[in-house]
Amino acid sequence: MITILLAVVLPVLLLAVLAGAGYFLLVLPSRWRLPYEQSLALLDSDDRDELERADRLLGQAVNAGPRGRALDRIRFAQACARAMLGRYEPARYGAAATVIDELIAAEGRTADTAYLELWVQAQLKHHDRVTDLYAEHTALLDTRPQSRRIAAVSHLQLAVEHWRRRETDGALHHFDRVRELGELTDRIPPEVNDLQLVKGVQSVFDGRTEDAREAFTGARERAASRGLPTVEAELGVLVCDWADGDPAELDERLDRLGRQVADLPADDPTTGLLRTGVEVLRLVALVREWLGRPAESAAPGPSDVEELERRAAAVREADPDLGDAALVEGLVRYYFAAGQPEREQALDVLDKGRNLARGITLPEVLDLMERERALGDDGDALSRYLVLVSEFLDDPDRSAEDRAHYRRLKERFGQFGGAGDLDTTPVARQRAPHDDLRRRNEALRRRIELIVYPRLRDLAEDAPAKVALRALMEELEAASRVYGDGAEVLHRAEHKLITTTGEILLPEESDDQDRA
Repeated sequence: MITILLAVVLPVLLLAVLAGAGYFLLVLPSRWRLPYEQSLALLDSDDRDELERADRLLGQAVNAGPRGRALDRIRFAQACARAMLGRYEPARYGAAATVIDELIAAEGRTADTAYLELWVQAQLKHHDRVTDLYAEHTALLDTRPQSRRIAAVSHLQLAVEHWRRRETDGALHHFDRVRELGELTDRIPPEVNDLQLVKGVQSVFDGRTEDAREAFTGARERAASRGLPTVEAELGVLVCDWADGDPAELDERLDRLGRQVADLPADDPTTGLLRTGVEVLRLVALVREWLGRPAESAAPGPSDVEELERRAAAVREADPDLGDAALVEGLVRYYFAAGQPEREQALDVLDKGRNLARGITLPEVLDLMERERALGDDGDALSRYLVLVSEFLDDPDRSAEDRAHYRRLKERFGQFGGAGDLDTTPVARQRAPHDDLRRRNEALRRRIELIVYPRLRDLAEDAPAKVALRALMEELEAASRVYGDGAEVLHRAEHKLITTTGEILLPEESDDQDRA
């Protein structure tokens, strides 16, 4: 009985097993394999409709219940289809990224999924994500040469964004990564190497010395690491140290920079600019060294002046159109002038600097030059004095004795020159009220000061001539206040003032020598 039962049951079980195996091995796989294989044929097309159909077929394949590696292959193909559809509908890039994330979570990251993820993130313009992915999975991605170019594009985009926001360090970081990748290096602007220098210069003008020093130091290290000249960065660091640095030590550093500049290519436009900058700083450093000397020390000696001329000549040789050399040399000569001839020489230097293409434009210096030229020299002072004496000589209110005195003064000074271009028309004198008289005396004071300025400017405050002139000015002021008591007091004060002014211009001993 048992034998009969086994003979009947075993074939039935065998058939059931074979049927189940056929169902799971043939029927079920055919439900996802057929749409999957059809979709693969469509993925080679660039036609949108065919790609849409491929995406639908892959969806059917996923819903058919594949498992394991089969499901992974279908999901990867689905991600590819949606990524390709992103060219027509950008939102599909996001759908592709979602599928890739699920796929990576299920099977881990492979060379294929890593590259597809990198490409999709680049299309989504997630450039930070792209650069991070490449840095984290370089070993996987380097199997696809195109991945380096994708990463380089993202680094370039990030560098430009940082540059536009004036974030120098960020821009330099990404440009450096592009160089390391060796892709698209021709897209890096030549100005990139100057970004840290530009940042340093801007910080100097903004008064942020420490930020400037940090930028220039970084530029120096960057140039040194790439085998490039460090002169510009060194010069920037020196400028940061300028305010508190020791003048002698700064001068030594400038000498070294000057030698480095001399080794640079002469045909490079930057070389000329650097040479000019170094020479200008060396000229100013000399003045700073003088400033550090003990108080009330002697004026610059012949050797100092010779060194000043040598450094000013070096600036002119570096840039003949720049007025800085004339500015420094002219002002030094002006303030240390021992007399009017040396002062005239200083003004001539300043004049030459003003007439250059990039000449002197400082309003204070131009105003100084105009005032000095307006004051004139001793000849101008004599001319002004003769005009003043002539006016007093023609004043009908003067006594005969006073007019005779003014006539003698005119004859005495007339032999040394005339009025020149000055207006000699006598000023009409009328009997004036007290207020007008005070204004007239103020004008007289100013004219006297203008006449004697070339002679008195270099004298000490306690010099006899200055003391006498101040006393007579005070006497004139007092006389104008008591004019109501009689004109004689005022005329006597004016008489003394005019006479003393003449003695300052032409002392008696000089007059005697001239007559002899």
